Amino acid sequence: MITCSYIITGIDLGPDTDRNISYAAYFASSTGATVRLLYIIDYLLTPPSYLASYIEEEKKKEEKEMARLQDLLSGFSVKNEASVILGRLHESFMKVITETSADLLVVGYRSHLLRPSSSERLIKSLAMPMLVVRGKYAENASPGTVKIRKILCPIDFSSNSLKAVSMAKAYAELFSADLQIMHVVPSHRIQERWEQWLKPQEKDGQRLQEGLYSGAAAKLSQVRDEFNIQAEGVISHGTPGEMICSAADEGTYDMIVMGARGLSYLQGILIGSTTESVLRASPCPVLVVH
Repeated sequence: MITCSYIITGIDLGPDTDRNISYAAYFASSTGATVRLLYIIDYLLTPPSYLASYIEEEKKKEEKEMARLQDLLSGFSVKNEASVILGRLHESFMKVITETSADLLVVGYRSHLLRPSSSERLIKSLAMPMLVVRGKYAENASPGTVKIRKILCPIDFSSNSLKAVSMAKAYAELFSADLQIMHVVPSHRIQERWEQWLKPQEKDGQRLQEGLYSGAAAKLSQVRDEFNIQAEGVISHGTPGEMICSAADEGTYDMIVMGARGLSYLQGILIGSTTESVLRASPCPVLVVH
């Protein structure tokens, strides 16, 4: 069962704003949560005093736009609040998250060539459930139009991915959505195992691959039983990030739910390479579970 009291929605008043608000409104309407719109005037260093008047002018302009967005949410009976804060990005988000005991963060996704974007900085630094709104299936989202009817949950059987299964199941029940779980046997694992054989033959390679698949199938079956998931599950092999995005696209899934990191990553790393690659290429929003 999902309990959600506050949803923090990062706003930059750019092209992602309407999409972010649309998904925040959908989740809030389903859970009864309050949406806190948060706009950060991000300064790495304390601005000099001669800029104070310009900053105050910018703040007033942003507050006016935030008030318009609040009216939009209120029109859909979504409880909402708004904050415009001058400060450092991470510290400002942490302050509001702590104040509200927020259950979910909704952000857009942008990637820059030479430096991390604001969304990438938040995704990599905040250890909380976050919905990253991105992909072609979210492009035309507007308040009142978002529907999540199909959820894909890739797992690698790590504790983090099992947390993702639990959350995916809860949201599937909340949204009356179909849930599919999948496991990708990484192609590098097949190659590593293959190289361990002294005199590999073609039939040995086939037997090796079948063994990896059967082991994954047994674990997938255990997960299905543990979480009472009806769909049989999908097993494939290849590069995990690519296979997950391909499955989401071919199956026209509305949302991917996945752990922030898996078996091959240290506890201190907030985002693993597979999750990061999915965030960069997913055709639909991704709910990242820590």
